[in-house]
Amino acid sequence: MPVSLYDVTIPVFIQQLKTLAHLLSAGSAHVASEEALLNTRLIEDMQPLSYQIQRVSDTAKGMVTRVGKKENVVWEDNETTMAQLHERINKTIAYLEKVEPTAFDGTEEEEVVVQFKTAKRTFTGVSYVNTFAIPNFYFHLCMTYALLRKEGVPIGKADYLLGPNKPKA
Repeated sequence: MPVSLYDVTIPVFIQQLKTLAHLLSAGSAHVASEEALLNTRLIEDMQPLSYQIQRVSDTAKGMVTRVGKKENVVWEDNETTMAQLHERINKTIAYLEKVEPTAFDGTEEEEVVVQFKTAKRTFTGVSYVNTFAIPNFYFHLCMTYALLRKEGVPIGKADYLLGPNKPKA
């Protein structure tokens, strides 16, 4: 049986969103100031932790809209607390869990157009998934991990790879 675009995105994104929630929980347990953590950056011109989490969510939802041909779901990027970011992660997971595998049938070669701030780019379904959606999703997930580590949150590779499935010590 061939592997579909659904197979390489939806289950993976759901699992990694659970990992994101796990990482965020570790951050909550470690820091004194939630506000400071949510606003932490690697460098001044980089977006903060809250933005990274919003982009993970939006990348997953956007992929479903563009490739799975589902209605666009827009959420304001107004989360200012850990609880609100956890809610956003959970809403994203719930949204992805409702996507049927058949939504991706035959979309591999369909045109996907993405409008960036300064340019427009055209992909096929498979090239969008492989060269934009998956890399962008992981970029922002990794930035979240890096920002948490920068703030001294005691997480490691097992937390990133296994998330909530990490064996207890």
